Amino acid sequence: FRSATPELEFANLNIGSRPAKRNPKGGVESLRAIPWNFSWTQTRLNLPTWLGVGEAFGSILSSKDGDVLREMYQKWPSFRTTVDMVEMVLAKSEPKIASHYDAMLVSDDMAKELGSEIRKLHLQTEDAVLDLSGHTKLSEHNHILQRLLQVRNPYVDVLNCLQAETLKRYRASDDKEDKVLKDCLLTTITGVANGMGNTG
Repeated sequence: FRSATPELEFANLNIGSRPAKRNPKGGVESLRAIPWNFSWTQTRLNLPTWLGVGEAFGSILSSKDGDVLREMYQKWPSFRTTVDMVEMVLAKSEPKIASHYDAMLVSDDMAKELGSEIRKLHLQTEDAVLDLSGHTKLSEHNHILQRLLQVRNPYVDVLNCLQAETLKRYRASDDKEDKVLKDCLLTTITGVANGMGNTG
């Protein structure tokens, strides 16, 4: 997580109104919810939104209760809205971009393997949500989102590539106060957040 996202750099960039961690010396468990979500949003994986959803839906859909779950989606507006929100986040996600962050920033082989497993779970979650909704494409009926993604992605993709390169250079630099690198990193973080339409 720390290698593949800009989470460690947030504290040096004065982003947010509170410290990113409750305990400055603590690990991931001491992170506040907003930096945790924001970090995954920056890499376009949006992990906290969908992790576990695909496994839960997939196990029910492949059981004798699969049709009951599909009927719930059709007939229960609150359940359909929840599923549609997860589907929308999956549509906004880009596992290939997250893979690029891993390739650029992660050196540990076991961590790279974990990243690969997480991206497989993302694909399984897409399949389960499509099975449940009966859609052939994520958020296919949300024409505004489809158009937004078509226009937005080429620009945000470039910002993500610049961010990964900047993070690599910033982490390799002895000067953590390098104004050019800090400004570039802050610009890409702001740009990706604006492009995604949310901060986490």
